[in-house]
Amino acid sequence: MKTFSRYLPTALIMLLLPAISWGQATAFTLDPSSTIVVKGTSTIHDWEADVEEMDISIVLDSDELKKGSSAGSAVESFALSVPVESMESGKRKMNKKMYEALKKDDYPDITFNLQSAEFAAGSDSKLNVRGDLMVAGMTKTISLPVNVTQVNVGSYLFEGSHSLNMKDYDVDPPSAMLGAIRSGEEVEIVFNIIVKEG
Repeated sequence: MKTFSRYLPTALIMLLLPAISWGQATAFTLDPSSTIVVKGTSTIHDWEADVEEMDISIVLDSDELKKGSSAGSAVESFALSVPVESMESGKRKMNKKMYEALKKDDYPDITFNLQSAEFAAGSDSKLNVRGDLMVAGMTKTISLPVNVTQVNVGSYLFEGSHSLNMKDYDVDPPSAMLGAIRSGEEVEIVFNIIVKEG
């Protein structure tokens, strides 16, 4: 009994440590000023589509973010979902072709789920991000650099871009006029996502 009593405080500390560490992580919400723009080319002219609706779930460890390159996992979790129909090019026919190419009826959302986000060596603002991107029902693991800056107290900006080939996701680039006008295979996703505590 004496031996058990002697080790009880140590056992309690060991049990509580994960809870204490987890307690530092905080769920953040999306700021409405956040933007995602998809940029592409065609045989006629370049085009853009603004994402007008997105849903995110993000948990950050603010203490780790402030440490920069010495931090561990500053981003505990991140998930993004974009309804295909929320992509707006400003041209109704272009939108329709884009939704068809992205197989909207079968796969109404484009999603990204984080695997890891670690600060680049020697940097306190650049994250090396890795995660699963699902487009038109096909999932690929991608890696990309993301810059993170504190905007205000309890508010952070994540910005960057990622280029992809639509063919890699089994997406046929949209075309018009019996193929006379065709989008290029490569598109660039440019994002500026602001999250705030609470």
